[in-house]
Amino acid sequence: MRWISLFVLLLAQQVHSSEFVKGKGSFVSADGDSYEFIKKQLIHEGVKSIVTKELVLLGLNKDIFWQKYNEKLEEINLVITEDIKRKFNIQPDSKQKSFNRYREVLRRKKLNRRRTFSRMNDMLPKFMIIKISRSQKNKRYRYIKLEGVVDKSLLTKIYYNLVRGKKTSDYGSLYLNVNYDLNGISYAELGIDNENDFEGEVTCNWLEWFVKNKPANIANAELLGESKQEKLQKYLNLPSEVMLNSIPDVFINSLLLDIEVVITKLKHDKKTNVYSFKYEGFAYLKDLQTNLVLGTYKFNKTEKSYRAVIDSSIGNLVANHVYHMATGSFPNIKKRMKNITPVSSIKRISLSNFKNINQVHSFIKLVQSNGIKLSLTAKLESINKERADIIMYFDGEYNEVKSLFSQLQSAKKDLLFEVIDTNNLLGIKFIRVL
Repeated sequence: MRWISLFVLLLAQQVHSSEFVKGKGSFVSADGDSYEFIKKQLIHEGVKSIVTKELVLLGLNKDIFWQKYNEKLEEINLVITEDIKRKFNIQPDSKQKSFNRYREVLRRKKLNRRRTFSRMNDMLPKFMIIKISRSQKNKRYRYIKLEGVVDKSLLTKIYYNLVRGKKTSDYGSLYLNVNYDLNGISYAELGIDNENDFEGEVTCNWLEWFVKNKPANIANAELLGESKQEKLQKYLNLPSEVMLNSIPDVFINSLLLDIEVVITKLKHDKKTNVYSFKYEGFAYLKDLQTNLVLGTYKFNKTEKSYRAVIDSSIGNLVANHVYHMATGSFPNIKKRMKNITPVSSIKRISLSNFKNINQVHSFIKLVQSNGIKLSLTAKLESINKERADIIMYFDGEYNEVKSLFSQLQSAKKDLLFEVIDTNNLLGIKFIRVL
């Protein structure tokens, strides 16, 4: 009993240390509802109450959020209703038994759909049920108390998708660009007449994987052809502040997956006709609107040996290994692709009078952690003894960033600063504390 108490205490401490939020909810069950079904609906109601509290903590408008949420959900419910009506062939003169079955199925479909709508079931990556109970007066009334940690980044993203909507297309593309580097061996020695046969086969199979497995926010996946490569290079060479106003339509909300593969021949034993190869590979996922790297992935470095056999190409064995070497990282890449942060503005700010680079990095961390509702990301562009330039990417207006800085001016003793705003040029001057 003492061990169990200690375990509960440790678990509670772990949840409490993660900025937990308490919530509660209720649900009216119906005949035929299983305990698991009721429990899932109760958790959903509890999540909604926690999300409401978190919206207030983030300074977001909870009333508008739930208004837009309910409006969108009602649109989905109308589609569900019409679909179920067709399946049950419901007419004004339908028998009561058919009508009752229709209402039962419709209720369950709507309740199941609302749990996943706007990814509400993903809002609490960590949560703990404190208590589930039922009313003494009416056994159909159930209640829940729980506490959990909100995914603030996801909540902010959903908030702006519902309340304000993205300023760009909701759906983008994934562009795949692959480079193969052969060291110490040629395609001819691998038994491949045309290098496009090798590269095309592997690349097209990778592309097929993403076409089948792409997340919902990606409309299509395709290879980055020469014409789009040129268009992309011209766009990425623009000054950061100009980029968002000049983005080609084909790159709106889109991503680029750069894959680099290096195949090195280590040796060839002529007596046994055995070839030894070393394989290395990397991938870089980039947001094409901002040219920010969203993730880097390193494939497992391996060494393989093959015996050359008459009428059999070593190239097939090499291609097969290269294909599987990369696909192990694809699920993680897909997961990262789901979370494209909306960006509607880019702004450069200059920092001056800082003590050292640590103070600059602390400032970047402070701004990003407090700019969640603007989906704000900041990166250090350049720095010298006198000045550091930071590029900020965010979903909002210039005045909202100025307001954020004003709120943070006295946030920390070692990060005291004054905001310098002249002709829409934003600067931060640190105040030295003796």
